Amino acid sequence: MYWIVLIAGAILALIYVVVKIRHNQLAPSDAVFWFLLALVLIVMALFPQVVYFFSNALGFESPANFVFLCMLAIVIFRQLTVSVENARLRNKIVQLTQTIALSRTCDSVEESLGQRRG
Repeated sequence: MYWIVLIAGAILALIYVVVKIRHNQLAPSDAVFWFLLALVLIVMALFPQVVYFFSNALGFESPANFVFLCMLAIVIFRQLTVSVENARLRNKIVQLTQTIALSRTCDSVEESLGQRRG
């Protein structure tokens, strides 16, 4: 029964990603991550033996604990990459703001010098 819910959730996630891409609300590079995550969920639902194998091989008490740990690791990794991208974009905004401010200042200085000469 749980595998039906897992497959339905993965399919709904795929549909949501496609809708967001069509409305230009999600970058294609981010969409790749979500497509891969949905694919992993579908594989885990269709082949639960893979989850049982890895949970037993790594010594987990329950396959559910293994799945939760994997999902937690994926979410933490994704959050880290988003934070790095956010910091990079903030720095770029600061640089662009400073460039615009300097450009406007130079324009106003040139304008005032032009008025004094003329």
